[in-house]
Amino acid sequence: MKLIQIGLVGLFVWLLDVSYVHFISPEYGYMGFVYRGAPSAGMIAISMFFIFLPVLFTKKELQKPSELVFWILYFIVYIPVVWVPNYLFSDMQPNFMYTNALMFVCLLVIGNVNRLPALKIRPAHVNMGLLKVVFIVSLLIFFFYTFRISGGISLKPPIDAEDIYDKRMISRVKLTTAGGYIIQWLAKIWNPLIVTFGLCRKKYGYVFLGLALQYFLYTTNGLKSTLLSTFLLIIVFIASHDKGRNFAIYFCLSLCSLLGISIVVDFILDQAYLSNLFARRMIITPGLLTTYYIDFFSTHPKALLSYNILERFIDPVYDRSPPYIIGTEYFGRQQMAANANMFADAFANFGYIGFFMYTGVLSVLLWIYDSLTEDAKWRRFGMILFVIPAWCLADTSLTTAFVTGGMIFTFLIMYALPGADSQKGVNK
Repeated sequence: MKLIQIGLVGLFVWLLDVSYVHFISPEYGYMGFVYRGAPSAGMIAISMFFIFLPVLFTKKELQKPSELVFWILYFIVYIPVVWVPNYLFSDMQPNFMYTNALMFVCLLVIGNVNRLPALKIRPAHVNMGLLKVVFIVSLLIFFFYTFRISGGISLKPPIDAEDIYDKRMISRVKLTTAGGYIIQWLAKIWNPLIVTFGLCRKKYGYVFLGLALQYFLYTTNGLKSTLLSTFLLIIVFIASHDKGRNFAIYFCLSLCSLLGISIVVDFILDQAYLSNLFARRMIITPGLLTTYYIDFFSTHPKALLSYNILERFIDPVYDRSPPYIIGTEYFGRQQMAANANMFADAFANFGYIGFFMYTGVLSVLLWIYDSLTEDAKWRRFGMILFVIPAWCLADTSLTTAFVTGGMIFTFLIMYALPGADSQKGVNK
């Protein structure tokens, strides 16, 4: 089975390479997705060594949410971070060797959280009917506010880049701070909760409802992650069948299928739309942005969270947060927030020591969440619900993923549901 896993990971990297070289770089080179020529045999060998290494130390089964986070970070952050610098530099940079080695250690720590004994957490005594009322009322209020601010429901999605950025700018200008949080919570928790319920209970009308709500939300904010994250949720659900016994294999096979279909369709239609949507936006971008974060903050002062959590205690190092610094320095756009992932943010603030600081905090959070999903009746539900907040770690900072990304709500939901279920006496 290990050989199958390694073979599929190799196929995954090859498909990423085809997508980048033949579709993404020719179309989006002006956005930083440059291709300086085929990497040397030595660079390829070193990169593949680091890419295959985590597979040798982890199991293919999926039994706890912490294991899910490991695989999402492995495929969507670690592999692109290791591979993408090959396109940007003519030789292997020492900084990226350190980055690969330390990220591997951090992944091993995250992948072994599942070995910790479960914490004894007494479930909340909440009425299930009350939970449903709170959810429905909050869902209606959130959507009413969103559509009121954005000017109503639109059935036409923003397709080209100009429409998408127009939607994003209009949304950013009109929304208050609270409104920004509401849109993120709808996209990452409220709507996915409906999809998760429908999938786990085999009530596919709810799946359709949740997908429709995500689509309507996308037409108002233009954020592709609203749709992509839901696709990832469904992929994880499919890959976790049969009690997650061969999750790693099915998950990698699903991602390879997605990339392969995108390449074939884009080749036939002579376009790069699907490769842009899935390969570039969902997988390669975290690697590219992390490369730029490491490149910049290796030679400039670290931000030290002086723009955020520690702003009351530390004089600002920069007048902007790291995403806007990278957006300006590497993309020439001062209004662009080049959000990367938890490791890029950790390096921007504290350097390599930040990798271990953030990994330690995340490991504690995952230990708690693993303990909250110990009930076998709710375990898969809890894992599927955690997919999008986990993906946020590949798309933004740890603190943002916990609050704005809705991770905190998954903790509250999984603290409340098992207790409410036991009170109701229904076997889920």
